[in-house]
This record gives sequence, structure tokens and C-alpha cells, in this order.
Amino acid sequence: MNNPTVSICMITYNHAKYIEKAIEGVLFQKTNFNIELIISNDNSTDDTDIVIKKIIKEKDNHKIIKYFNQEKNLGMMKNFIFALNVCKGEYIALCEGDDYWTDENKLQKQIDFMKSNNEISFTFHRAEILFK
Repeated sequence: MNNPTVSICMITYNHAKYIEKAIEGVLFQKTNFNIELIISNDNSTDDTDIVIKKIIKEKDNHKIIKYFNQEKNLGMMKNFIFALNVCKGEYIALCEGDDYWTDENKLQKQIDFMKSNNEISFTFHRAEILFK
């Protein structure tokens, strides 16, 4: 893959019930640039690892995923720093393993905006909080 314009940094811990939707929200993005998805699983004790490996095996666009299953629990901040250090993109987007994106043009809109406004160093968007 060419160097990605955007690295999506996804940390996860015991998100087996949510991780598939989180990954699918990234994989359905429509962009005119390359992306990569960095997933760092902080040694989950549930089925998060199994779900992620199943998605990687089954999805056609799985090649953009770089998956790291930590051998021991690092803790949230160390896991986050680890994942950030793996990112190669010019821009970094954050999406934790229990979050998901619903707009297939989210990244395209944000990158277009940032490239048109060089003085901007970050963007964000509206969010909904759902409880299950």
C-alpha cells in the first residue's frame, strides 16, 4: 500500500460486543486517498481477538488493517501511545473499539476541510451517545 493519508487509530479492550461495528465503520469509508486502520487490542479477556481475526479473514479490504494483540495488558495510555507510534498517515483519526462511524464520507469531509484550511490542526464532529 502507498503511504496512507490517514491512519485510523483504534484501541480496544474487552469490546467483543462492539468491535465489529467499529471496524465496519472504518472499512465503509469512501475516500480518494489511502487509509490504514491500526488496531491495538490491550490483551482483552473476552472474545475481542477472535472477532477481529474473523473480520480480517473475511473482509475484502482487510489489507488496510494492521492488528496488534498485546501479549500483556499495557493499560489504556500505554496501549494508545503504542498504537499512535505505529500510525504512518499524514493525519490521524481516532475511533475506539466501542465507537463507530455512521457517515461513509466522514474522513473525506474532514480531510478536505483540513487541506483547505492549513491553520486548522484538528477537527471533530457531532456524536451520539448510545447505551446498550
